[in-house]
Amino acid sequence: MEEEQNKEEIIHQLEEGKAKTRKGNLILKKRKGELHESSKNCLFISSNKRTEELKNFMHDLYNLHKPFTCYMPKVHPQLADIQTKLNEVVDLCVHNNCSFFFSVFSTKKKPSRFIMGRLYNNKLFDFYVFTLLSYIPMKMFPQAKDILFDTKPIVLIQGSYFDETDVRKNIRNVLFDFFKHRNVDSVSTSSIQRLIVISALTEGTNSNQVLSFRQYLLKKEHLWHPQTSSEPLPPLEEIGPRFNFVIDNSQIANYHLFEEATKNVDQLLKKKSKKKKIKNVQVDEMGNSIKRVYVQKQSFGKLHTKHSKLHNRAKKAGRRTQPSEGKNANATSQAF
Repeated sequence: MEEEQNKEEIIHQLEEGKAKTRKGNLILKKRKGELHESSKNCLFISSNKRTEELKNFMHDLYNLHKPFTCYMPKVHPQLADIQTKLNEVVDLCVHNNCSFFFSVFSTKKKPSRFIMGRLYNNKLFDFYVFTLLSYIPMKMFPQAKDILFDTKPIVLIQGSYFDETDVRKNIRNVLFDFFKHRNVDSVSTSSIQRLIVISALTEGTNSNQVLSFRQYLLKKEHLWHPQTSSEPLPPLEEIGPRFNFVIDNSQIANYHLFEEATKNVDQLLKKKSKKKKIKNVQVDEMGNSIKRVYVQKQSFGKLHTKHSKLHNRAKKAGRRTQPSEGKNANATSQAF
């Protein structure tokens, strides 16, 4: 009983953001939100039931996401029906400093499924459950060995399907966020080697729209091909993996939370740091700033200056003699 109470106290302190030790304070600092988010780590974890195909599928996506990964390929019996155990998955993500999670699971009624979700402020932000329809592993493509997977790809998501509803817009957002790899300010053409294309195969309002994933090898001929050249572009070589999937279930974030998570921090900081216009300041030809300062007139009678004790005594004596002099003046006027 005492151990359970101690655990509850520790969890309560972590939720409130309090820690008693130096190490606990460091852990809480790492868990705090960042103004400029770094590249997102992803937790790859298996549930209690999976097929060999799903195991290879998760391993291929793990290779695409390296090195920002935490890999747990063993079967976890406590994650039976993972959609109801998302709180445990979130705790594992927080413990391993991951803001993404990916898991595969399979049942008799609904086989070959995978789930993809995100965290915000160490809490569940949204998640999406997909059904895997077909899959060809990466090892079946001979050109896959020529690629360096620790490189940032170009991600192309195409199809009017992704513009129809809020759920589909969020699907596009999470797919791009998952496959974009690292966050960088600029990219050189020599480092671009991969093209990821995610497309809706057929247009329509069908809720079970089939989505396809393809990855191609980019060469110098594709990037440096002149626009005026009459020669056709060389065909793209597929490097895998190749798979088709369908959305099965989802839980999107509410509007206000999504706006808070996607706000541009740089613009907000610029607005706050805008300098106010300083009035009555001029700059001469030499670069010196000349300022005009307006000061009220000073009454020198009230101006405070330091005086000695003798001066104060003489001042007091003068005050005493003033009324007597007035009386003498009145007496002389009456005499006349």
